[in-house]
Amino acid sequence: MNDAQNASNQAQVAVYHPQQLIDFEGNPLIEALPPILSQEEAFEKLSYYPAYDEKETELSPQLRYHALLRLTRFFQPVTQHLDLEQRFSRLLRYGYVGRNPCMPENVHQLNTAHYVMNGQLLTPHDIRSTASSFTLMGFSGIGKTTAIERVLSLYPQTIIHKYPLNITQIVWLKLNCPHDGSLKSLCMDFFLKVDRLLGTNYYDRFGGKRNSISSMVTRMGQIARLHYIGALIIDEIQHLLTAKSSGSEKMMNFFVTLVNEIGVPVMMIGTMRARSVLQQDFRQARRGSGQGDMVWQQMKKDDDWDVLISEMWNYQWTKNRVELTDNLNDTLYEQSQGIIDIAVKLFVLSQGRAIETGEEQITPGMIRKVAKDDLKLVQPMLNALRSGLLSEIERYGDIMPMDVEDYLQHHQSKIDLKATIQKKKEEQAKARQNRETTKLEKIILALIDIDIEPSRAEKAAEFVIKANPEISQAGLMQKALAFVEMQKTADNRKISDVSASTNELQKIAEEGKKRKLSAYDALQKAGYIKSPLDEFAL
Repeated sequence: MNDAQNASNQAQVAVYHPQQLIDFEGNPLIEALPPILSQEEAFEKLSYYPAYDEKETELSPQLRYHALLRLTRFFQPVTQHLDLEQRFSRLLRYGYVGRNPCMPENVHQLNTAHYVMNGQLLTPHDIRSTASSFTLMGFSGIGKTTAIERVLSLYPQTIIHKYPLNITQIVWLKLNCPHDGSLKSLCMDFFLKVDRLLGTNYYDRFGGKRNSISSMVTRMGQIARLHYIGALIIDEIQHLLTAKSSGSEKMMNFFVTLVNEIGVPVMMIGTMRARSVLQQDFRQARRGSGQGDMVWQQMKKDDDWDVLISEMWNYQWTKNRVELTDNLNDTLYEQSQGIIDIAVKLFVLSQGRAIETGEEQITPGMIRKVAKDDLKLVQPMLNALRSGLLSEIERYGDIMPMDVEDYLQHHQSKIDLKATIQKKKEEQAKARQNRETTKLEKIILALIDIDIEPSRAEKAAEFVIKANPEISQAGLMQKALAFVEMQKTADNRKISDVSASTNELQKIAEEGKKRKLSAYDALQKAGYIKSPLDEFAL
């Protein structure tokens, strides 16, 4: 169960926080929400690093196979995730500005019946809505659903407001667009989700087959208003392409009504195929840009990619740990084409292959082979992205790109989030440096423990770590011992040469003594000492 689902099972009693913006003051629906996060706070709260212990590399292959699946829960925020968190925060709070339960007109609005005309939900007493909506489109596997669930996990799903309000606030509700694009199925799913949250029986009362789509839509709007739903998230919006006749148009009109008439912000998530649905109606395309559209295509090989991969690379269950090199990084990007889901799967499958074959370490060749053998179904799409040819990419609707240059010029974020990522990257680089220092210290201490001189141990450890950055600590220790032995052999050879030379001179001096010659004269006669005068021609 993911974190967003965990949050849905926990109703919190309202704790009200003072607001610094006049727009939010005196509105209990906003005051009960968690405080607005800075970029640094959002980065920390969105991150999820599964537990990991290097000792697990010594476990049996079967256990290590199971441990690999832990990596599927890994989440490393990058720039686009921080941007999503900020946009959702604004979407949620400004949607509540026009629905303050302490305002008399809103209380009156709750007691006013809804009615349907020409298939559209209407309200006779209109209050100007402050709600907006936005759309998140992206390639399949780029992490849209995972990202929004991480953002939703930052908020309680339900908040109980006691006397004098006596209301249960539903902060967010996430629905999947039915596979057949049916508005009736969406309404039934809505009733079920609300019943699970609140213990109500809306599905039995309003979701039966005898109820028409019009009546379901009416009740859905009433419930959304009664329980102050903060945001409605509709995932897999591309399924509207399969809706019969005018089904997709009816559903899009209903979303517009939720935003305009009831004041419930709507966020729509889908693959690139959803673009054709969202652009059918200019009104919906415009409403979908309330917070600015977000389009997530494949990641570029930039700082975001490096932060993501370098942090993920710490999770290795092979016996021989491999440091992340430029070659490995480039290979992973080439084989995944910047699709996060593919990159994570390649890393996991490559480790599984290394454990299975007994090689026990990841190599660029192994990543390429795993991509070829185990990801056959997605190779056509990856090859299309790799080619860069629009004619090839157009064959796969889920990865059809937008006009990137035009999009960036008109929709790029005004807030520079790169600084946060860069700061975190520097912290991670510092942590990696500390790990390298620890490795050096461990090898030096291990050498000293077996009676090797400290200076020699330090020299050996520094040499082998610099020459072999990618091998395990056990392998480094073996190479350090070999280096020490080599140095000892070289030193002994030098001592032997000096000793032999010294013995020869002593022998000549002793022979000269027997002939009553001084050591100087004996060495001079033997040719070891030359007269300075011999160097000059007189």
